[in-house]
Amino acid sequence: MRKIDLTNFQVATSETARDINRRIVLNLIRSHQPISRAEFARHSGLQRSTVSVIAEQLIDERWVTRAQTVTRCAGERPRFLHLKRARRRHWNHIRPATTTVALADLDANFVAQIASTAPHSEQFIDDRVPR
Repeated sequence: MRKIDLTNFQVATSETARDINRRIVLNLIRSHQPISRAEFARHSGLQRSTVSVIAEQLIDERWVTRAQTVTRCAGERPRFLHLKRARRRHWNHIRPATTTVALADLDANFVAQIASTAPHSEQFIDDRVPR
């Protein structure tokens, strides 16, 4: 177990806990979608109220959407959550010889990818640097 330097440390804040719970919510929605809030609370161990607050924030920020409800015999109809498919993320991978730019959806499915090779460093110096 790693020892904590008691002369130089930073205490976790409530914001840290909220950020961790938010990431848990996003990852569980991704892996179990569509999922109701009640099912989510059972999977995660988080309180239903915590799940509801985080889910509403993610819906307001358009990371998550509500799916259609399913009719059941008794009680309130569950509203299923799933990731918004239209959201995209891009990655840049820059190496000395190549640069790759990729676009993926929130399920980590690549939508597009472009790779570009860089000119050789000697040629680049010879062509563009005055002597």
